[in-house]
Amino acid sequence: MYRFFGAQDAYSLFGSLSVDLTFLISVFFFSYKRHSISVFSRYAIFHASKLNKVLGKIAEILFVSAESLIIARVTTYSTILNSTLGNLLNTGANYFALLIVAPIFVSLVSLLIASNPIKQMDFASILLPFTLIFIKCSCLFNGCCWGIAWENGPYNYHYDHPGYQVPVQGIEAFWALAIFLFFLWYKKRAKVGTMFPMYMILFSGTRFFSEFFRHEENVLGPFKTYHILCIIGFVVGIILFIVMRKYGEKLSDFFAKPHVKFANYVAMYEEREVKKNEKAKAAAVAAEAMRKEKAKQAKAKAKARKK
Repeated sequence: MYRFFGAQDAYSLFGSLSVDLTFLISVFFFSYKRHSISVFSRYAIFHASKLNKVLGKIAEILFVSAESLIIARVTTYSTILNSTLGNLLNTGANYFALLIVAPIFVSLVSLLIASNPIKQMDFASILLPFTLIFIKCSCLFNGCCWGIAWENGPYNYHYDHPGYQVPVQGIEAFWALAIFLFFLWYKKRAKVGTMFPMYMILFSGTRFFSEFFRHEENVLGPFKTYHILCIIGFVVGIILFIVMRKYGEKLSDFFAKPHVKFANYVAMYEEREVKKNEKAKAAAVAAEAMRKEKAKQAKAKAKARKK
């Protein structure tokens, strides 16, 4: 595939698509899938609903959109350190940084907005491969991150390195799409906290395979620097997956304490409202009974006067 965009146009185009579509998909999961939003938003939506149902619905849309935008932006822009890590390891843009930066950034933001970082990281793990699809497409159309020489089947043509190469960027975009589609199926079956470890395992495993077709120099036998990083990521992912399967619910419950307090607050309010309604109903029944009794007495007096 030839480079038909301008110098950095592909990066600009696919970068914008990545940010915008990641935001839209995050709004979908937040609003329609009822993802866990922050306690602050829950209080605001609840009190707005007490004033007016329409106002409550507007508040819900606004707060859900704002929080989904925050998580989507943090997830997308956590790739900002990929070049920094790549320069340190001499691997170019290194998306292994996502496995380190994304959970740190998302967890910190979740704690700041009083949300559950375990559940937010599960959610962000769906956005990571989605974002990576566009990143790898921009690499494909710009011709960077070229592969080894290739004469058979589909190929890529790098602008600084003449000759046909393996379209390794397309392979990695395909793997990112496959992981994203798998997560759409897996998220309903996954235990709390296991989504990101699963992403570590899948990303490291697929990238380890595609790295054999990239142009980078070997550093240890047939292995490149990224091979070593992928082995580390794969092993750490398995360990975290085992840990989160066992303790993910407990960790989530720990961070969900503010949400439990909110649920108790709502329950107390609803209980007060029930008691208030019952009291008002009892008062109305008593008032009606008194009215009927007065009417009966008035009728009896009127009848007595006629006699």
